[in-house]
Amino acid sequence: MKKFISRTSLVTAVALAIAIWIGSLLFAFSYGEWSFFIGLGITVVLFFFNSSGGALSKNATLNASQAGWKVQKDNDLKANVGAVFYGVLLFTSVSFVVMMVSYF
Repeated sequence: MKKFISRTSLVTAVALAIAIWIGSLLFAFSYGEWSFFIGLGITVVLFFFNSSGGALSKNATLNASQAGWKVQKDNDLKANVGAVFYGVLLFTSVSFVVMMVSYF
């Protein structure tokens, strides 16, 4: 299972790097300056949509439970992240290091 996760994570990181590079050619922005921020945004979005127990789901649970007159409380934040999330996180980490080295 770990080999599958690591291979999938590496493929995801490389695919994201290639997609952002092609996007930088099409839309004329600097790959080195924007790759970290794009990766960070994708990482946050993936974590947000793969988690339960956050503010959005608490609000939806509260509204649904008030309709049935029974209020549920769940204070745990659970994230069901997978290999794609770890690949995007790997890309974001590497692009952060490259950005810091290029600026300093």
